[in-house]
Amino acid sequence: MASTNGKSIISNSIAAVSCLVVLVLAPAPVWAQHQAGIAGAVVDVTGGALPGVTVTAGSPALIEQTRTAVTDGTGNYQIIALPPGTYSVTFSLDGFNTMVREDVVLTGAFTASVDATLPVGELSETVTVTGAAPLVDIVSTRQQSVLTAARIHVLPGAANTQGAAQYVPGVSTQTCCFGGPALHGSDVEDGQPYLDGLKAGKNLGGRNSYNGGIGQGTNEAAVAELIYDTSTLTAESAHSGVRANLIPKSGGNTFAFEVFATGTQERFQSNNLSPALEDQGFRFAPQAWNWSLNPAAGGPIIKDKLWFFTAYIGGQNKAYHLDILFDPDEPTTPEGLGDDLRAFQDGHSTQTQLRITHQLTQRNKLTYQYVSHNQVYRRALGTGFGRVQAEALFSGDNNPAYLLSTRWTSPMTNRLLFEVIAGYQRMTQNAGPQPGQETRVSFRDLVSGVQSNKSYVNLRDEGHRRDVNPSVSYVTGSHNFKAGLNYANNIRYYSWPTSGDVFDAYTINGAPFALLVMASAAFKTPMQQNCDCGIFAQDAWTMDRLTLNLGLRYDWFNNSIPAGTRPGGFFAPERTFTAVEDTPNWTNWTGRLGAAFDLFGDGATAVKVSAGRYLRNEALGVTEPFNALSPFANLDFRLWTDLNGDGNPLNPDGTPQLDEIAASFNPNFGTPTLANQWDPNTPRGKNWEFSGGVERQLGPGWAISGMWHRRRYDTFRWVDNQVISASDYVPIQWTAPVDSRLPNGGGESITVHSPRVGADLSTGNLLTTLAPDNWRTWNGFEVIVDGELRRGGFMTASWTTGKSGNHFCQGGDDSPNRLRFCDNETPYRNIVKLSGAIPLPFDTMISGLFQMFPGGSVGANYTLTEADLGPGVINNQSGNIEVELIEPGTQFYDATTSLLLRFAKTITVGDVRTRVYMNANNIFNRAAVTRRNQFFGGAGVLGTEYQRPIEIQRGRQLSFGMQMFF
Repeated sequence: MASTNGKSIISNSIAAVSCLVVLVLAPAPVWAQHQAGIAGAVVDVTGGALPGVTVTAGSPALIEQTRTAVTDGTGNYQIIALPPGTYSVTFSLDGFNTMVREDVVLTGAFTASVDATLPVGELSETVTVTGAAPLVDIVSTRQQSVLTAARIHVLPGAANTQGAAQYVPGVSTQTCCFGGPALHGSDVEDGQPYLDGLKAGKNLGGRNSYNGGIGQGTNEAAVAELIYDTSTLTAESAHSGVRANLIPKSGGNTFAFEVFATGTQERFQSNNLSPALEDQGFRFAPQAWNWSLNPAAGGPIIKDKLWFFTAYIGGQNKAYHLDILFDPDEPTTPEGLGDDLRAFQDGHSTQTQLRITHQLTQRNKLTYQYVSHNQVYRRALGTGFGRVQAEALFSGDNNPAYLLSTRWTSPMTNRLLFEVIAGYQRMTQNAGPQPGQETRVSFRDLVSGVQSNKSYVNLRDEGHRRDVNPSVSYVTGSHNFKAGLNYANNIRYYSWPTSGDVFDAYTINGAPFALLVMASAAFKTPMQQNCDCGIFAQDAWTMDRLTLNLGLRYDWFNNSIPAGTRPGGFFAPERTFTAVEDTPNWTNWTGRLGAAFDLFGDGATAVKVSAGRYLRNEALGVTEPFNALSPFANLDFRLWTDLNGDGNPLNPDGTPQLDEIAASFNPNFGTPTLANQWDPNTPRGKNWEFSGGVERQLGPGWAISGMWHRRRYDTFRWVDNQVISASDYVPIQWTAPVDSRLPNGGGESITVHSPRVGADLSTGNLLTTLAPDNWRTWNGFEVIVDGELRRGGFMTASWTTGKSGNHFCQGGDDSPNRLRFCDNETPYRNIVKLSGAIPLPFDTMISGLFQMFPGGSVGANYTLTEADLGPGVINNQSGNIEVELIEPGTQFYDATTSLLLRFAKTITVGDVRTRVYMNANNIFNRAAVTRRNQFFGGAGVLGTEYQRPIEIQRGRQLSFGMQMFF
């Protein structure tokens, strides 16, 4: 690992940051928006611009009650950084009547266009104007989906960040279950949850920061809004994935209390297994039970001065796993099961939140927040890569996990706004095999995909993250500006304490094959993210009906590996390592460009185009493979021969049977020189996003949008073996099995390339570097219709279609096998959604979500061994060759539909309003398969697990709940 000149880079970075700070503090015509706003133009009855008009926005959502602005020389104004709520806007100027516009609803980062025409008259004469609330943002190109608390409370399954993501147009339920929500071809790892503007995830140290934790485990009573930024993000964000920002409630000037409760039992779920599935051995796997209790309270400590809001949620659950049965002879099987051997997961979780809002002065507001989220789970199912047996389920907890944050907001003048957000997060994850498995090893079969004997999940992950995000906004009527800094650092301690330093054992059709061993697994590995930093400036200029949005961002990303000593293990001696800086050290400039045009000048139709360059979301995961102390940087492939026939590479006491484990092929294993080195010239991953389309207000409460989106990812990385080349591979013709499930019935003659016997594949001379020829694209269209129904109802309908192209052919010089299907394209794939709520007589309501999304891609992976190609053909350093029998993007499973409904009744007694409801999930009781085993076979044998369902839709389930407001 080469180290660059850190002092020089730091000096240059400080200089660049200093220059941009000067720009931030200089009064300039600019614009950007983190929260909602109100903007427009004021004219007299002749159409002439009126400068100097005082514009006042008032709402109970503002602790200071009102916010003001003054129109500029062109008659334009803008009020920014407004919290969600319903506003009245007052326009006043000496010599003219006062005008008031009521019922302006703000959500997310929406800028409501509110124009005014002032007639000549007395200031004391007030004209109240009513009209359709503006729905089209004519100045911003940012695309959002916003769920307010009112909608979250009536929509089934919307009570947490990931559940609510299914209501976002274009998001498939397949992508919102693992990682984060993704759409328009975005990368799930770029999806990131925020809590009131701060990144908040469980695995802050890894690349994927979405799974679970504070960012996902929302308690419904605490949510004011859930905002999903889906496209054309401003320069405030370095990444282009779905940005989910949870805006919590803040209390108010009146005391309010809420109590939410929900639950269900197994008897309220229908068996949806078909006879064909039951003939395959599947058994009904319902949710046995779950419940949660979610009280909240908020109000004034000092009216108009100090507010509080607090909420708690606690719950427990038990759910059966599909196609997993306990073995009565397995020691880890729970006692007292009787004849019911269906494997299950259970656990409990709690979340506590306290938020204090303090209006120090008229222009200075402070918010303090504490959120903790603790979780315990037993016998959980990992993603795996095939069927998982019951003893290979894992257990764990997340404790402690909490966030402390504060926000200072100060509108110093009507044009100048300062804001600082700071936070500290402690995230801990502990996961491992079930008790009693301390001396076992995990088995994974390369032919069937079955995982058995013990869970491979066995981690201790502790992260400490600090964030500081100051910003300044300078606002005039026609010119608006926001600039700021994003600073974050993180230190992570990670370990993988596995039995006998054996990470995983591999079999082929049940026969022992190979192991992954570790240099040492009994210690915590430190890594530091010194700076995940950025500085941004977002500028906009409104010229009559055209608004240009210009953004510029500079990012500095720097990780390092502290010095340390790795204790000796079974396969490597103790080693001391020096610190390694700049792994990596990236500096990047990216930009955004967009334009919004008020097509007819009435604020009802906007034409929008945008283009932006974004960075790949990275954390400490990029550094881990190059940390000589890390368990994953010290994995070593070893052949395993079961000499004593016990089917186990470990002794009864958990120590390895060293005589059964072959020597390392890597001469550098266990030494300070890692097999995989980092190329310091490797750039950070980037992607372009382009969009264009039209948004139109159809009438009171109704709007439609049609947008085209394109995304292109490039600057991927690959691992280059510096010693071998394509000439080290021997072409072999192999005939695929004859099978009706394969293209053209199988029997295809395929050229595979076997490493030449004697070629040194594990030289310890690998280089992670840029793959300039690799890229991925997505092109598609999306139409969204959103509207309000009578008596408080609403509806959203969407259609999203897109196709993707993949070109990952880098590496053919190392292994020609990589060239098979390296360039492929999927056809257009459709996602349709319809959601909403319809009020019915007698204070009842029906609400729900219908979804139709495409089935997954069909694959067929075959593991070639000497049984297929003959003895002595395959290099023993690789042991097998993986070949895909179906070209990606050519075959797909059937499309899936789902329907989720809620029936609710509201009962009002005095000041207490109670809503009782019943949710009905998968109301058609279909058993649609959402994931299947893709392992076709190997070693001359067809796998019996191929295309066996791994996940199916749960049967129709009824759950019940209550929401009480008083």
